[in-house]
Amino acid sequence: MAERNMVNLTITMTREERKALKQIALDKDMTVSALLREWLKAYQEKEEQ
Repeated sequence: MAERNMVNLTITMTREERKALKQIALDKDMTVSALLREWLKAYQEKEEQ
């Protein structure tokens, strides 16, 4: 991932949503960023079908 062009993204959510997102990432031993990238990849693959 060192050579990828990464950008920052700001999103707005409730504190409860942020807490839930962080907990899901923690449960999967991932960062929130990695979790969102995984979700996006899975979503894109599903849409291609």
